[in-house]
This record gives sequence, structure tokens and C-alpha cells, in this order.
Amino acid sequence: MILIPAKKDGKYGYVNGEACWVIAPRFDLAFPFYDGLALIALRKKNLLGKVAHRYGYIDDTGGIVITPRFKEAFSFSEGLATIINPGPGRDRWGYIDKNGKLVIRPRFSVTGSFNGGRARAAVDNSIGYIDREGKFVVQPRFDSAGDFSEGLAAVIFTGEKKWGYIDSAGKKVFGFGFDWAEAFSEGAARVNSDGSWGFIDKTGRYIFKPSFDYAYDFSEGLAPVAVERVYDELLRRKIGGKWGYIDKKGRGVIDSLFDRAFPFSDGLARIMLYDRWSYIDKKGQLMTEARFDDATDFHGGFAMVWIGKKAFVLDREGKTILIK
Repeated sequence: MILIPAKKDGKYGYVNGEACWVIAPRFDLAFPFYDGLALIALRKKNLLGKVAHRYGYIDDTGGIVITPRFKEAFSFSEGLATIINPGPGRDRWGYIDKNGKLVIRPRFSVTGSFNGGRARAAVDNSIGYIDREGKFVVQPRFDSAGDFSEGLAAVIFTGEKKWGYIDSAGKKVFGFGFDWAEAFSEGAARVNSDGSWGFIDKTGRYIFKPSFDYAYDFSEGLAPVAVERVYDELLRRKIGGKWGYIDKKGRGVIDSLFDRAFPFSDGLARIMLYDRWSYIDKKGQLMTEARFDDATDFHGGFAMVWIGKKAFVLDREGKTILIK
């Protein structure tokens, strides 16, 4: 059963695909389920008497599995979650298991999610990668680094300026000429050179040479890309433009017609036309007119959409059910 975070009277709970409350709204923050648990937060007084969020985890019945007590926390990945314990001066990240037991002591200034048994972690501003016991298996020697995905991670070596990719042993694989590099998704990775985005495969060869103003990852075989964006001097970034989709053979498969576009999920992609949201299929056909003020991606066959302040559950057939 899909459980979707939703808000009522200032509190968060979870609804099902029929927009019925399965977990009553009683949390101050709530996030999607991962690894069978969902991250939630309650506002509590800290040791200084100030009200602050304390993070914990619930199961799919809404039962508290790990008491909300962490100053910061992220969702579980491969059975571990990264957290910061409360208290003055405590700003180091560690990891807990799904019983709430501290399994990697808090000593890192930066951490990432586990993927393939490796997680990004920093000590003294130098980033490396640890195993599930908290031991560095790739020693800290990077100024910037991303999480592992599909056996590779994007990094900048200390003292260098360009991005490239390493394997799980920390060995250089290819690249180190990119201005920016992202994680691999479906065998392709986004890279940036001279302000333009392209895609490479896992040999480091270009699928699409950098020619797009922006792009998102491949998902379900397609990637959204933007063209004709213009530089805004006040915001100091490119804005506007039109979005379409490419495939991994380097072909444009959905024309650049949309004001915004996001990766496919459950066979549908969230797009914006004239300041309203809708969804398209892989042929570029709208599932419903663009009429939503806000929207989420589909997950498990459902998405959340808003018309004004009213929230609805949307199914793949375009049916909306008001959350009451």
C-alpha cells in the first residue's frame, strides 16, 4: 500500500491512494517511506529551553520505531541512516540502524547515503568514503564528492579544480576535465563544461556533448533537457527557456514545449505550461490539462496535486480525490 505524506490543520500524516488517512496527522514534518521506515519530526524543547525539531522514524502503521530525539536526520538507505545527536556543540554526523542503535559514532562533518556499501564522509573538510563499520575504504582526499551510484562516484581531488569519476576502490576511472559532474543514473551521467550540460556513458564517452542549458537525470529511458535559457544579471543564473526530452541514443523524442519538466516516474513526467502543472506520457501527450498550482512526481501509481490550498490525490487515469 502506498502511503503519501499529507498535511491537515498544520500537522502531517499519511494518506493512501483513495485519499483516506491511514496515519493520522500528528507530526510537524513527515517524509516518504524508505527501507520500510519514514522520517518524521516533532517540535520539542531542546536543552536550552528553545523549541526545535527532533527527528525520529515510524513504521507503516504510524507507530514510533525510533523516538524523535535527533537534532538532524536523513532517511534510511541500505539499512542505515545518518543523524546528529542533540546538545550544544554536537554538530557531527554518525549512523544508526533500524533499531535506533548507534552503529557508527558521530565524528564526521559531512555524510551521505549508503549505496553499494559505501557512503561519503568528511573529516576536517576532506572527503572520503566509509564502509558500514565506519572505516575509510577510500581515504579522505577529495575537496568535493558525490554519493556512489552504479559503482562510480563523481569527485574533485584535493587541490584540483575539475570533476571526474572513481570506482569503489578510489581509483581514477575517467574524466577530471568537467566543470561539474553528477551521479550515474541508468548508465548515464550529467556533466557540465563551460556552462553547458551533456551526458556521458560509463566508459566516459559522450552520449550527448554539452549543448543544453540545463538537464536532469535519465529515468525510465528519457532525460529532460532545457534550451534557450537566458542569463539573469540580478539572479546570476539562467532562467526561462523551454524543456523537452532526449533518449540515450542522443535523439530528441519529446519536443521542447514546456516551461519546466522533470524526470519520468511510473511512466509519467511532471511538466509546467503557463504557470500550471500537469503530466505527460512518453509520447509527450498530456494526461490532463495543465491546471494544478503545485504537484509532486508519481510514486506507486499516485501523485499529490494542489488547486489553490486544496490538496488532492491524483491517480494515473487523471482522477483527483480531495484530501479531507
